[in-house]
Amino acid sequence: MTGISPQITVRTRLGVGTADLWGSVASAEGVNYEMGPWLRFIVPEGIDLLGRAASGPVLDLKIRGPFGLPLGHYPLQLKQLEQGRGFLEQTRMLPFLLWQHERTIEPDGEGSVITDRLGWCWRPAFLDPLAKVGVRAFFRHRHRRLRSRFGP
Repeated sequence: MTGISPQITVRTRLGVGTADLWGSVASAEGVNYEMGPWLRFIVPEGIDLLGRAASGPVLDLKIRGPFGLPLGHYPLQLKQLEQGRGFLEQTRMLPFLLWQHERTIEPDGEGSVITDRLGWCWRPAFLDPLAKVGVRAFFRHRHRRLRSRFGP
């Protein structure tokens, strides 16, 4: 998978096979579990989250913050999708000119390894150190949630 250079990489080994892990991380329920309680996507009923986003058009999701606070829209767009193995998201959203999230899942013995690589482009590049702290903390939180669900 290609795109902009990653600025942050978060990797975790989990005690679950790749098929079960993919079943969770590719679903709206699974993504919301990972991000909870900080963020939540509101996905229209009957929409296959990654399948629809990978079909080409932007999937316009509503996003909520803590306590259900409306935070606006998240224009999810996948550039690549490898069922059961990963995806490359490139989304244009504020405050970023381009947000990139590459996620891969690889088998590791009886379990699996999930890796998130995050990158972005934006005008206030001088704020990159602050953005790195926030993005790294949020994705470490997501990986902690995955460990709590699937074990080490």
